[in-house]
Amino acid sequence: MTAVEYNLEKELFQASYDVNSDSTTLAVVAVIETATSKDSLELAPLHYTIDGDALDDLFTNSITGTEKRGSTSFEYEGFEVTVFSEGRIEAERITGA
Repeated sequence: MTAVEYNLEKELFQASYDVNSDSTTLAVVAVIETATSKDSLELAPLHYTIDGDALDDLFTNSITGTEKRGSTSFEYEGFEVTVFSEGRIEAERITGA
């Protein structure tokens, strides 16, 4: 996974990861750790928000090598988290949260 960076123009945190070798759930937690300045043990368990196994499998290429495309979004720890099929995660603070 690449380092988590704050994009001033978009006003969100972002990182890239390899969808076929990195855990999507761990990448999401790493982004939110940076965004909140909290340790992962201080965060609510991600599985309270989304099925981690399903999230990990969502964009992993199929056995036939077919590339999956798309994105999914969910709220976690006061952020709107969007995971993109090409291995990018964005986390935008929800105003008022």
